[in-house]
Amino acid sequence: MALTDEQKQRFWEDGYLVVRDLLTQEEVEALKERANLIASGEASHVPEEWIQVEPAIKRGEIQTVSKVESVRKLWNLVPHDEVMRAHAANPKIVEVIVDLLGPDIKLYGDQLFMKPPKHGSRKEYHQDSNSWKHLVPYNLVSCWAAMDDATLENGCLWVIPGSHKWGLISREREQEIEGHALEGKWEDELPVELKSGDCSFHHSLLLHSSHANRSSKQRRGYATHYMCSKTEYLGDAPKPDYPLICGQEFPNYV
Repeated sequence: MALTDEQKQRFWEDGYLVVRDLLTQEEVEALKERANLIASGEASHVPEEWIQVEPAIKRGEIQTVSKVESVRKLWNLVPHDEVMRAHAANPKIVEVIVDLLGPDIKLYGDQLFMKPPKHGSRKEYHQDSNSWKHLVPYNLVSCWAAMDDATLENGCLWVIPGSHKWGLISREREQEIEGHALEGKWEDELPVELKSGDCSFHHSLLLHSSHANRSSKQRRGYATHYMCSKTEYLGDAPKPDYPLICGQEFPNYV
């Protein structure tokens, strides 16, 4: 889906953009089915190390009736699973990324947030690039695909519009903002409620969070992270083999 000039302007002004109904329900159902298979531990092609359990469950404070309900996050799925790999290369998503970052795109990684009912934990305010400092410039774009309706009740994303313009802030500043938000003192934050099949695109410097899920409904969302092929890699050697999504790659870059 090509973006209009107005949509592109809105993204660069606010740091995020919602595209409604980008995925069909058939595409969403395929993601749900595969996510549950992997979370159950029955997908032998995905190593257990890429399955993260909810902290309270890991500490033994909460018991669940199934392994799927205990999972907080699945990640690094694209190298192992064909369904997730096809989603990351979905032309409808890639077309939006190209409109924002240009024709030469690589995938940095992927994370599937399970946010189980009743005990899905909060994710504090953060900038993605604070965890990705080895990739410069700090202008990656994530596609957050709603697999379930994401609502105020089940822990939708919250954002601080325009915060991507602040540049990279310190971890201490992130924690300060998180504290203000928990106290209800950060008036500029906005919820990003999505219907199943909607996708939210956000800049890697945008401050965002999600509330805990205290509802009876699950809130699954699959985030795929993209970067321009001319992004510099400043991490430890050897450089990971980031997959090319479209366009071309360049020597001495990611």
